[in-house]
Amino acid sequence: MPRARTLVLLLAAMAAGRPAPAQIAVDRIVARIENDIITLSDERELAAYQRLNGREPAAEPELLRELIDQWIVTNDAASARFPAPAASQVDASVEALRNQVGAQKFAACLRELDLTEADVRRLVAKELLVDHYLERKFRAQARVATADVERYYREEFVPELERRKQAVPPLEEVHDAIHEVLLERDVTRRAEQWIAQTRSHLEIAIVAEAKP
Repeated sequence: MPRARTLVLLLAAMAAGRPAPAQIAVDRIVARIENDIITLSDERELAAYQRLNGREPAAEPELLRELIDQWIVTNDAASARFPAPAASQVDASVEALRNQVGAQKFAACLRELDLTEADVRRLVAKELLVDHYLERKFRAQARVATADVERYYREEFVPELERRKQAVPPLEEVHDAIHEVLLERDVTRRAEQWIAQTRSHLEIAIVAEAKP
């Protein structure tokens, strides 16, 4: 169950019949998906996590869309009994993030973003689960033709190296690396198509913020 859902319902019950003070930020439901909910705190947490990763947080509609997509993938993974990422994988990803932010600044960044280390581990674990599940689900179906590798080399790889004024290796030396890049692109394309199709069959209701 997403974070703070019990708190949302408790606050809603406590606030019934009396408005909350304007200066207090009360959590609220922003979407209902099947028998579950997504809250404003879920959106804010994802935005904070994006900022921790050095990204500019997405706008609210994109945050909500990403949370819905995560819900689709994690629920499908649960139905398939797909295993959670190993603790060692989570540890390694958290450590890589800590080093990216700066070991000395990491704790301060978490406080500034209102995240705990437990929050970060949970978000990292979810991110790994989504990536691993989609990779397992679609990689076997992904296809890359020789012509696709040659086109990428000619139209993307070579021009980029020439723009950087770097030496261009022959296609034979980079064929396997380009093939892997294109394979991952096809996995992503298939995953996005599946998520969009699945989303269209779900009961999803966006909950607008009540006007004062």
